[in-house]
Amino acid sequence: MQLLLVIFLLEPVSILELPVRCTRIENYEEMNYLLQENNRAIIRIDTARNVLSIPVEGGVINRIYGFDLTPFSIYLNLPGGLFKLSINSGLIEKIYTGDVVSFTLNDAEEIILADRFKKEVLFLDSQYKIRLIKSNFNVVDMDYFDKRIYLLTRKEIIVFDDYGNIIERIKIPEKKERIVVSGKIYLFTSAQNTILRKDKEWDSIKLNHYFIDLKITKKNVLILNQYGDTLYIYNKSDF
Repeated sequence: MQLLLVIFLLEPVSILELPVRCTRIENYEEMNYLLQENNRAIIRIDTARNVLSIPVEGGVINRIYGFDLTPFSIYLNLPGGLFKLSINSGLIEKIYTGDVVSFTLNDAEEIILADRFKKEVLFLDSQYKIRLIKSNFNVVDMDYFDKRIYLLTRKEIIVFDDYGNIIERIKIPEKKERIVVSGKIYLFTSAQNTILRKDKEWDSIKLNHYFIDLKITKKNVLILNQYGDTLYIYNKSDF
């Protein structure tokens, strides 16, 4: 294992107690969206900390593995495929059938997803039709930043452009389950307290609490604690 410089971060700039326990967090247009632990709803918290619950029909009996947002829709990774939830009407429709390990949205709000069983990365168009397939990839997680798709595997990060061309392969110092990219690359595993960070080189950020998810905004790093009931807000400059 590669020996990494360890950076200790002690104090968040703010702490937000959540009204319900949550398991995942996303941020869109300066509002935080959190997946309620029992999968019944997506909780939206605006800049004034007002809370709105967006019901998820069928979420009670189906585990939601992840979600992402556009202005009018929430995309849900459920058992059996990828689904689209209309924020206004509450209607849910299936847009892809398969074992989706992870997915992300590009700048055109088109979906890129990884199918675990098929070992494929699929690029969908705006009508959710498959426009490109890349085969033989065992993807653990993925993220999109600055016109690049970052695929996390057990041993490396594979970087694609929007056309499916491999731009770069980045070796990782140890296995992690999740990837977040915002200029720098961040890797983590749920229920741990360390984050691997790559700028020019890899180093390790150690928090004084365990966490299950994180999201990076323009100004802050949002970290959901291990119990899912508290959101720690750090300055992005510290990361």
